[in-house]
Amino acid sequence: MAARTTDRTVLLAIKPRFANAIMAGEKTVEFRKTRFRDQVSRVVVYASSPMQRIIGYFDVSHVDEDAPAALWERYADRGSITEDELMAYYADCDTGVAIGVGQAVPLAKPVPLRKLKRSLTVPQSFFYLDEKAVDRVLQHATA
Repeated sequence: MAARTTDRTVLLAIKPRFANAIMAGEKTVEFRKTRFRDQVSRVVVYASSPMQRIIGYFDVSHVDEDAPAALWERYADRGSITEDELMAYYADCDTGVAIGVGQAVPLAKPVPLRKLKRSLTVPQSFFYLDEKAVDRVLQHATA
């Protein structure tokens, strides 16, 4: 089966420190170890433990894949992370991914995953959301 080429929405589990920085507009790039298989236009942000809530979403402005040192050179001032933290994160990787954060929209009130779909569990990395789940997230967005 061929990969979908239409824009998709993913749910990313992100540490609260970084998730809050994204929603505040302080962090404009999210670092990941792997690239999305499909083209992604929106990321729903799940702030992991101890928050364990969806706190908002952002539009993807771009996706950049390169060696960790090259990503650091380009995005050092945009990732809300130290060089040592980033290099430790990428310690076993030859390449990394930088996801550009476009417009970030916080939810009026953070919501647990079960509000989207009872069977959802926290992703290890990410997972694609269906339209029904995306609509439920958008219903909680601030105006």
